[in-house]
Amino acid sequence: MAPAAPGDDGFDRRSFIKLVGGTAGAGLLPANFACIPGGFRVVDSTHVPTPDEPLTPTEQFYITDNFGVPDPVPPTRWRLHIDGLVDRETRLTLDDLMAMAPVTREHTLECIGNTPGGSLISSAAFTGVPLMRVMVEAGLSRRARGLRFLGLDGYPIYLPVAVAETDVALIVVAMNGEPLTVDHGAPVRLLLPGRYGMFSVKWLDSVTAARTYHTWGALRGLAPQIDGIKRVRSRIDGPSDRSEARVGTPVVVTGLAATPGVGVARIQVQVDDEWNDAEVTFNRVEDGRSPYLWSLYRFEWTPQTPGQHILRVRAFDLAGQTQSRRYEFPYDSSAIHAVRVLVGE
Repeated sequence: MAPAAPGDDGFDRRSFIKLVGGTAGAGLLPANFACIPGGFRVVDSTHVPTPDEPLTPTEQFYITDNFGVPDPVPPTRWRLHIDGLVDRETRLTLDDLMAMAPVTREHTLECIGNTPGGSLISSAAFTGVPLMRVMVEAGLSRRARGLRFLGLDGYPIYLPVAVAETDVALIVVAMNGEPLTVDHGAPVRLLLPGRYGMFSVKWLDSVTAARTYHTWGALRGLAPQIDGIKRVRSRIDGPSDRSEARVGTPVVVTGLAATPGVGVARIQVQVDDEWNDAEVTFNRVEDGRSPYLWSLYRFEWTPQTPGQHILRVRAFDLAGQTQSRRYEFPYDSSAIHAVRVLVGE
């Protein structure tokens, strides 16, 4: 995870952790781990994606817990409760879900507390049942305007009923071809592509349909309304900040870009003041892969002058949205990422 370049500093992830988790100092813990009284935990991903290994191995997938890990429920005893404004209050078992023709889709998840160069972002192949099928089975009422999702840890999320009116949202039972692990929400979790990870409730226990939709006004008043819709973002994975190079010797710049689900149209790398188009090496538009999955890029730069040079990256999605250097809490991860390269003779 590269530090921010001069002038690009903003509200960082550790500040975010302190604000949402309590007063304990996360900085006293190892760099890739933070656990605060009350259960808030963060583990960075250690995976750097490449075209040969674009998906994150489960053991390297980032982890965040909001209220701590709940007591495990044996898969045979787990039930998903569907209630509220439905025709049939429903209790679904894992076998019931597996009988609903699960699908497998590749998606990128990112923590809302990530930073431009941060590692709280990962991608995997998730297997599950579209939420829409489950709500149709229960007979979702036309009077319903909102849904409350509740995890076994007591963590609630409120969303408009529209999330159940398409087949995008998934009730996930497996990840990368294996049953979910406890760290990632076993036995079942919610996956909401296009929204930050805080909305993809782990250890899913119930879905309640209601007449109203309550916005998620959390973060202790710092952000009164959070819809969780992701912003366009990109990251430089190599070279790392303060890397050294030589005049005349090519430097290969690589990294990732992601969108809210529209697809990456273009990625550019800036060397000092000039923006240049990069080559998209994975998940190009013409590949027909998931628009909710990150894309990877490559750009080659040959330094011509010695001294410090600043590299920046930005992405554009197919809707024309891009990034700026401005930090907009709590969506800081969408700010332009920059690294410094020290070039010698």
